[in-house]
Amino acid sequence: MNERTDHDMLDDVAVYALGALPAGEARRVRRHIAGCELCRDEYARLQATASLVGATAATQGDARDCPGTLLKPRIMRAIREQAQPLKVRNAAPRAWPAYLVAAACIAIAIVSSVANIALTGQYRQAQEELARTRQQSTAASQTLLATRTTLNDLVSSDAKRYPIDNGEIVTRSGRLYVAMRSLPQPPRGKVYQAWTLAKGAKKVAPSLTFVPDERGVAVIAIPVDARGLAAVALSVEPDGGSKQPTTKPIAVVPLT
Repeated sequence: MNERTDHDMLDDVAVYALGALPAGEARRVRRHIAGCELCRDEYARLQATASLVGATAATQGDARDCPGTLLKPRIMRAIREQAQPLKVRNAAPRAWPAYLVAAACIAIAIVSSVANIALTGQYRQAQEELARTRQQSTAASQTLLATRTTLNDLVSSDAKRYPIDNGEIVTRSGRLYVAMRSLPQPPRGKVYQAWTLAKGAKKVAPSLTFVPDERGVAVIAIPVDARGLAAVALSVEPDGGSKQPTTKPIAVVPLT
């Protein structure tokens, strides 16, 4: 068989650069490149581009995270399936390999970009999850600290205690608590509401609403400095609370 022209060999050089030639033809192209400056230059130019395709070789592990990474093996299989019949038929000069190299590179680049976008999305999602976890951890720490402070205040020997029916008002270091036990459940649509009277004030200010648990227990930390208060009151109000008491208070406790 006559040696093919340089123009024909350029097509084989392109397929060789992609790594798709059978071993026998690959050896023939290597021998030709060694003695042909034109094909050697073409191979050097294509090798850099073709190496990008090789760099995207997929594994089964990759496929689990980004199935598109198996594109290269499919492309390579298609190239070899098309190359074999052409070899047998000894067809006319071929122009398709160079185009196929370019198409393969573009396809792999697209898949790589999609994979990068997916990884970026996963990274951002991990960052958001981490931020939420930190917020939850901070909130849990703050709740634990507040609970510990409440327990210490309620059992402290230096706390001031003001007994009322079914409970007591407790103050310590400016903190104020309503601690109830065996408190009846309020009527349907009603809640208990705490009220505070500042020193020198003529009207009470609304504070937190609450209902006891099934045992009638309720411990409420009132968010106000007890050292500035003259009295604390409790009343039954509509669900959601009131701006001023709508019923007679069930307890009025002067703070001395």
